Amino acid sequence: MIESCYWKEELKRIAWSLRRVPKPPRWSHRAECIIERDIMIGFFIVRRMVELCLVSTATREHLLNVFSCQAHGKNVTQLNGHKIWELYNLDQEILEIKKPGYIANQFIHAYTSIVVRDASRNWSDVFVVSDYDRNDCIWRIPIAEIRRIFLIAAKDYPQEVKFLFNPKKGDYDIETN
Repeated sequence: MIESCYWKEELKRIAWSLRRVPKPPRWSHRAECIIERDIMIGFFIVRRMVELCLVSTATREHLLNVFSCQAHGKNVTQLNGHKIWELYNLDQEILEIKKPGYIANQFIHAYTSIVVRDASRNWSDVFVVSDYDRNDCIWRIPIAEIRRIFLIAAKDYPQEVKFLFNPKKGDYDIETN
């Protein structure tokens, strides 16, 4: 069993680095790589804690507001995957509601991910798509939603666990409060 407090400390650190600040530093490739790395690690931590039932069912079932942008129909490849404005209809987003596990998988299996800034130079969104979804749509995940789920998971220490045997899967369904 892993001790979740150390993982949750890292989630808090990552969430803190995603906060909006009055005077963000100038853009650099290094800063972009670090923020992308931290977000991916953060979602790995969230997924791992969900799988090990180290967060409550409420965190596992938390709903994130994300946006899908449908593909134009071109084949997305290693050579063009970064040209999202040519591959996806970024002007016609569809609001969708997704659970943390689904979004975590998009980051963990990312085929393309691009972190963007808004007019204030703060990180505002991440465009991400898994290898599985790359020819269907790309997801725009607001940094505020990412920060929110990281903080929710970081503060979540379940006090009670229920084990219910599920004969269909031959294992237990676990609920935590």
